[in-house]
Amino acid sequence: MDALTDPQNVRLNTVSTVDAAANVLRQLILDGELEPGARLREAEFAERLGIARHSFRAATQILIAEGMLRREPHRGVAVTVLTAGDILDTFRLRVALEVEAVRLAIAADRVPDGARKAVDDLSSVPDGAPWRDVVEPDMRFHRAVIDAAESPRIARAYDGVQAEIELCMVQLRTHYERPAQVAAEHTELLAAIEAGDPDRAEELFRNHLTEAVQNLSNALASGEGENAEEVTL
Repeated sequence: MDALTDPQNVRLNTVSTVDAAANVLRQLILDGELEPGARLREAEFAERLGIARHSFRAATQILIAEGMLRREPHRGVAVTVLTAGDILDTFRLRVALEVEAVRLAIAADRVPDGARKAVDDLSSVPDGAPWRDVVEPDMRFHRAVIDAAESPRIARAYDGVQAEIELCMVQLRTHYERPAQVAAEHTELLAAIEAGDPDRAEELFRNHLTEAVQNLSNALASGEGENAEEVTL
């Protein structure tokens, strides 16, 4: 039983129908049930979600704006397929925002409680857990760092790229065999913030995000039968 056939997963009763439908579709993408390039046929998905076709179109428009879906001429809507250039561009912006945010947070002597809680949650994820159980606290950690900068414009810029970051995270799941590996990396990042060492924090954040891009580059190259190139952010 998948997320669309299980009624517990598709109740649209807590937010607007359009937002709830968008949330279900987003989760299917982040869980990997809708893979990059998968087409979302309007009639089929509207029926499976139990909503009107115009509501489905409105829900997909939300995800198109986030970058998770793309509208293709004469083919309708499909899950975004990220190219190496897309990934590199997304992470260049991510590095710029997160490095500046962590420096501002350290300068103000702010250690985000949300980052500490996210590290605790990552450390408790067992081997074999669904990838979303890793992605969710991972994203909370980085979001907490952004929010600790207390810069509305940095936060707004991050909002604009966050869905694409999550889409990248979906493709990373095959490169982290054990959640403990992710937890260890974020524990080290948090330690640099707690130590109040901006240079060390910047170095670790850059390395952490560059490694993620390299893994994604390797995954794309493997799928295309090409050699991955060294990534510099």
